[in-house]
Amino acid sequence: MVIKNLKTNEYFELEGEAYLELFDQNITVYIEQESDIEYAELCITYLNTLSDGLIDEICNASIRYCNEFLDDIGEDVIEFTKPTDVLPYITPNTICIPKPKNTTEPVIDLELNCEWEEEHGMEWIIRNEVVMYVGPYNGINPYGDCDIGKEWNYA
Repeated sequence: MVIKNLKTNEYFELEGEAYLELFDQNITVYIEQESDIEYAELCITYLNTLSDGLIDEICNASIRYCNEFLDDIGEDVIEFTKPTDVLPYITPNTICIPKPKNTTEPVIDLELNCEWEEEHGMEWIIRNEVVMYVGPYNGINPYGDCDIGKEWNYA
C-alpha cells in the first residue's frame, strides 16, 4: 500500500501519508470525497516515477519562479548548475487527489513550501505528462486551464 495511516478528516475527506522519492520524505495526502484509494495510489505512484525530462521541466519552471520572485523583491537571483539543484530550496507540504475525470489518468496537485516565497509557497500541477502549472500556491483547479499563459504560471 502506497498511502499509510488513512483516516477521515473533519471535511469527510480521506487523509493519509505517502512517501515521495523526489524529496525523500513523507507528505500528507488529501483524497477528495468523490475520489478513492485506488486512484490516489495511482497518482502517488505516478509522482514517484516521473521521467527525468519531466522532473527537469518542473525544476526549470521552479527556477524561473524563484528568480523572478527574487528579482522582483530586489534580492540576488540564484545560479543553479543543473535544474534539480533547486530541489533543496523546496519542501513538499501536501498532495490533493481530486475527483478523477478519468480513473486511469493520474493528476498531480502538489502544494510545496519554498525558501524564496514563504508566505504563498508554490504549487505544481501535472496532467497528461504535461507540466500545467508551476507558481505561487493558488489552489488551481487541476482539470481547468491551470492559468496557462498567465504571468504567474512559470510552466
